[in-house]
This record gives sequence, structure tokens and C-alpha cells, in this order.
Amino acid sequence: MSHIKLRHGMLVALGVAVVATGFAYAQTSDSNTIKACAQTVNGQLRLDTGGGCLGSEQAIQWNQVGPQGPSGTSHVDEWARYGGIDGGTPIVSGVWPDIRGHETTVLTFHLGKGQYLVSAEILAINNDGQGVVVCQTGNDTLGITLAQAAVGNTAGFALQQTMQEQTVFSVPSPQDLIVECFNAPPNVPAGTPKINYVDVTATKIDSSTFNGTPN
Repeated sequence: MSHIKLRHGMLVALGVAVVATGFAYAQTSDSNTIKACAQTVNGQLRLDTGGGCLGSEQAIQWNQVGPQGPSGTSHVDEWARYGGIDGGTPIVSGVWPDIRGHETTVLTFHLGKGQYLVSAEILAINNDGQGVVVCQTGNDTLGITLAQAAVGNTAGFALQQTMQEQTVFSVPSPQDLIVECFNAPPNVPAGTPKINYVDVTATKIDSSTFNGTPN
């Protein structure tokens, strides 16, 4: 991606793994809920298939699809991709700025004209190497928001990390936005970094304030 315009800084968050059968979707209705159980010790996540969670686990759930509001009001669209247990989209490893323009696209979504609060949640895994996974959401026209996390199998890293991004995009005309990622140094060995889960929620709004600044 060339001529990148940064928006609203960088957010870093640690989290837990998401496991599910592999599929992708982009919908604006339905309220199906995914239920899972997270180990309180290491954060390992598994799907709750109906038996509930153990005493050593915490129950977690999230909606597969965001709700759409009545006509004339703000509404929520959601796009997500799950890679399955130990699966996902392999991402490229490299050094900035050489890697610029070669990042791996892990999700593409479309926004119509309007102003949107866009939130992204991204799960990266790397079981046999290490690096700082960097992900960016947006495009050349609107700019991007960034997140990064140290992912890997060595001291100071975690095999699975969840990153979160949030910003406001003013979209002058309908267009595609992307979530793209790469694995940056220290990455020797780079291993096989992947994006196992990515979820983007776009809330259309008439006006907003972000970090105290009107948009």
C-alpha cells in the first residue's frame, strides 16, 4: 500500500484464541451467537458445543452478525473470517519499508457513502517462529488504522495474540477497504505466522466525536 495516511494512532491488545470451522461471511442481519470457553490460566479458547464451560474456564460469546437498525437510523454491518483450529491465512514476513505494498490481504469489505465508526478484531498465531505482527485497516484514499502484537514461540512472545483497532472513516463514495497484515522483525526464524480470525464492524453514524475531536 502506497502513500499511507495514518489515522488515530496505534492500539495493542492481548487476547485469546478463537477456534471454529473455517468459513467467511458478510451479512447485515441474523443474530446467531458463537459461544466459547476460555482457560483462565493461558487464555486457550474452544467452542462450547453445548456442554458448557469447566470450572477452570470462563464463558465467552459474540455475535456472528451485527444488527441493522430501522431505515433512516444508524446501523451496523459486520464482516468476519474464521480459519478453523490451527488454521488461518498465512501472512508474509519482511522488513519495513521493503515489505510495503506486499502485505497480505486477510479481509476485504465494502462501505457505502457516509461516516462510519470501524472496529477490527484480529487474531494472529505463530507456533514455530516469532515476529511482531502488524495489521492495518483502511485504504489509500481514506487512510489506515494500525495494530501490532508480538506473536511467537519464544520468551516475551505469545503463540496467539488478539489485536484491536478502531477509528472513524468519512467515506465520500462507495469503496472497498481492506485488512492487511505482515510479520516484522524480530522474526528469525519467522515460522508460519497466520491470521486465524478477523472481524470488522462498521457502524454508520451521522456525526461523532473520537478522542474528544468532532468528525
